[in-house]
Amino acid sequence: MSLIFQKRPKLTQRGFSLMELLVTIAIMSVLSSLAVTALGGARQGAVDQKDKRNAQEIASVAAVANAAGAPFVVPGNEQATIENLREGCSPSRGAFKGKVFKLPSLGEPEILGAMRFLALNDSELQYRLDGS
Repeated sequence: MSLIFQKRPKLTQRGFSLMELLVTIAIMSVLSSLAVTALGGARQGAVDQKDKRNAQEIASVAAVANAAGAPFVVPGNEQATIENLREGCSPSRGAFKGKVFKLPSLGEPEILGAMRFLALNDSELQYRLDGS
């Protein structure tokens, strides 16, 4: 009696093993956490740039108002100065009498963010780069 042995075809492996899948997920999670961290730093840099630009605008308006004789800056009182920035003020004498100096394009959150880059001195706001 003769036995015929049939060769079974070799099974080819399809798909990923569980270990390969877990390693891939781990690598993707590390890369995504690095990307989120990098984007967070870029977002803070954009906020700082916006606040610096607003601070420069505020310092310019304050300098013009100060030169015109408007009581824009209240010495020693940052809250009153911020109120003058929002509401505006006008000189009581001189060529600019009756002209209102204010920041119409900036709201209170933008002004408060920009105040990090401004130093409140006796009669003027000075722009500073450090933001401390």
